[in-house]
Amino acid sequence: MKTSISKTNIKSFQKAFNNNPAHKISRNALTRNSMLDVAMNWDAFSKVDHIYSHKIKNEMKNVTNQKSSGRCWGFAGLNLMRFSVCEKYNLNNFEFSQNYFMFCDKLEKANYFIENIISTLDEPYDSRLVMWLLSEPIQDGGQWDMFVNLIEKYGAIPKSAMPESFQSSQSHMMNRIITRKLRENASILRNNYSTGANVRDLRGQKEEMMKEIYNMLCICLGTPPEIFRWQINDKKKKFKRFNSLTPSDFYRKHVDIV
Repeated sequence: MKTSISKTNIKSFQKAFNNNPAHKISRNALTRNSMLDVAMNWDAFSKVDHIYSHKIKNEMKNVTNQKSSGRCWGFAGLNLMRFSVCEKYNLNNFEFSQNYFMFCDKLEKANYFIENIISTLDEPYDSRLVMWLLSEPIQDGGQWDMFVNLIEKYGAIPKSAMPESFQSSQSHMMNRIITRKLRENASILRNNYSTGANVRDLRGQKEEMMKEIYNMLCICLGTPPEIFRWQINDKKKKFKRFNSLTPSDFYRKHVDIV
């Protein structure tokens, strides 16, 4: 074959494709179905046995699902905590609001980003540090110390008090829009500083910027409740209701790992 693709090459490729029945079957399957589903090995799948000799104590009824988001660390921490709630109240299943946790995390990340921009005002625009700060200011990822600090500061709430939203489960576009806004804010702060504004002035602007980020998070994720009611039915079908709870109340009073 020569350096470029010729029409003769294409006709040859097409003829070879059409002469192979397996290619046509694959095409018909993949144009209407997931590649992972079509590629499943049925012989191997049929041999998978889900009956085990050992079971996890107090296994939950439902498995949590972070869907198309990077909240694995938050889910892991909240999953650790949910066992204690189920044991305390004899529940078949319980979930914390991963959406509430995400809201608090995004708000703190936005604040941390703006603080870092203020602390690096004397750095050149193209410094490695500033470029790194601007690269991904509000991505989904995190780690254990961040989880602990968020729970200690903001508490936790049941999933029923703030369920998942489309944006919490499909976070890419929300992150993209908020990232653009934060980069715009960084540019404004640095430009104002370069034209004579002092840090006190910039902190006044920061409050308005954070208010706008808060609004964006409320629009995407819903507004976090200040007060909520929690209702449960335990394994014996006994009904319980807890009124006028705050996120900190719920965490301190109803989660036994505190």
